[in-house]
Amino acid sequence: MAFPRDLSLVPRMTNHPEHETPASLLAPLARGLLRRSPEILSLSIHDRKGHALWSSGDFMLAEDHALIAEVVDEPSSQNGYDVRGPSCGLWWESADTARARCALPIVEQGRFRGVLLLAFAGLTLGDEDRQMRVDLLAPVLPVIARAIRLLSLEAEVAAEAVPPDTPSSAVSDQAGEADDGTVIAALQFEDGSADDSLIHDLALLEREETLMSLIDTALRQDEFELHLQPIVSLRDDESSSGTPLIVEVLIRLPTDQGVLAPHEFLDTAERNGRMPAIDRWVIRALLVWMQRNRDRWADANAVFSVNLSGKSVVRPDFRDYLASCLDKSGLPLSALRFEVSELDMGLAPQEFSALARALIDRGCEVSVDNAGTGTGRFDFLRDVNADTLKIDGSLVRGATDDIVSRARINGLVHMADTLGMRTVASHVDSTSKFRAVKQLGVDYVQGNRLHVPEHIDSFDFVDCGIQIPALADARA
Repeated sequence: MAFPRDLSLVPRMTNHPEHETPASLLAPLARGLLRRSPEILSLSIHDRKGHALWSSGDFMLAEDHALIAEVVDEPSSQNGYDVRGPSCGLWWESADTARARCALPIVEQGRFRGVLLLAFAGLTLGDEDRQMRVDLLAPVLPVIARAIRLLSLEAEVAAEAVPPDTPSSAVSDQAGEADDGTVIAALQFEDGSADDSLIHDLALLEREETLMSLIDTALRQDEFELHLQPIVSLRDDESSSGTPLIVEVLIRLPTDQGVLAPHEFLDTAERNGRMPAIDRWVIRALLVWMQRNRDRWADANAVFSVNLSGKSVVRPDFRDYLASCLDKSGLPLSALRFEVSELDMGLAPQEFSALARALIDRGCEVSVDNAGTGTGRFDFLRDVNADTLKIDGSLVRGATDDIVSRARINGLVHMADTLGMRTVASHVDSTSKFRAVKQLGVDYVQGNRLHVPEHIDSFDFVDCGIQIPALADARA
């Protein structure tokens, strides 16, 4: 991991007026560090008094505050931060979470500027392991230190320029208008040459900042859209009369440049802790729409399949919110199915089991999404009577000519049949994939080759999906 100490050759970044304080200018540095070092799960940057300047969003524990306070109390000590060995930094580790946390002093030219608090994946094995982790951070610490100093100067200048009778809210607004390029331009590369990878990182981070602004605005102003895509049956024993029409609920993000599909913004929302809020928005918007448009979907016997993120499933407050919404909706809850990815289920089996049981008890269906991309262990199915196993599109892409993908799909189909579950092949975007998954015994298919997603307000619940057999030529 090669971090340049200075950044003057990096193009100036666009100012983001939604920032409330100039401290947010640390975001490119902090997020760049997270992006380059996957072993770092979270970090926060604090000033020399211990006040938080930037955080990746994870909550802090009492032990974290104690580490920061100890570093702040003895900023002049170079080797006194480690209570367990010679490596620089004050550490504490938790076997429960398998995380090692470290508080490092941020020093510039011998002057203490602040504290960097990090959570590493996995426990350390000893002083040598800790020292290796700290050494990876050494090049970026002076950059963060100088950024903190520049931010402090900007704050002081902004404060001095404000008339005495200016409201405090206006002071905050003026401080937030500090140009991101001020910090970037003031820091120069140590070797005088540009770092292409860092420039690329900063371009990605600028896009992420823009996306986050759009996401937050959409949450505040109710600007997301719901689209529907039918899940089509391949089972010969299902006729068009009285058979449920299953549709997946998909979210879209409208922008001035067009409508963004889920893969274009949900990863960013996931990294920045917005998925629980987005899941709440989808649930609320869908239930309200179903209440107001019951005459459109009830006659089609429609079942709406809703995705839930792992970040939502593990939160008791979200599970309580979902239960409350369902209980108050007055809707037939058999018209709802909830999907959680195999990986998220495997990482939080107890939380998922509790949620699944509560949903099934209310009459909802439960589906395992993205099957085939997780650990391959489905132990949680012993405690959960899931209805459907949705095979991930990465396996479907290889269904036509990749023997390993076909074998894995065949294994998932066999397991689902044994457990009494139905299987769905997602991302079926060609006739060849359609024929391949049908040959492998999949029960349902979903993808653009059969029906592209449509806005929920214009979706035709009569002339689509299993009620008008799709790809009749491919079925032959």
